[in-house]
Amino acid sequence: MVPIRSLLVGFALGACVLSAAGPTPIGAAACKMCHKVQFESWNASKHAKLNPVLDCEGCHGPGSEYKAVKVMKDPAAAKKAGLIMPDKAQCTTCHGKKKVSVLTDAMFAKVHAHKKK
Repeated sequence: MVPIRSLLVGFALGACVLSAAGPTPIGAAACKMCHKVQFESWNASKHAKLNPVLDCEGCHGPGSEYKAVKVMKDPAAAKKAGLIMPDKAQCTTCHGKKKVSVLTDAMFAKVHAHKKK
């Protein structure tokens, strides 16, 4: 028989681990549901062909906390929930190093397509 104290300690530790998990990736397929134009543009890019793939969340952060439509429709709320809007400085963490091409303004401008407003 397992002492109740051991069960309670185990349960408490398990709860701490679960609550500390934080934001998690949801996958590019989930992003595609609302961001089809961007997804198709990314899918045709070199980023999609890398191994491992550099997908939406590789640049924009794990989507679990900002994926809700209500959050995504409010840019400030999305950013507060973890959405990253990459700048050239973030891109240069890879570009210009080892065998990755140097980032140009033209490359940054066409990272992926967006719907016209």
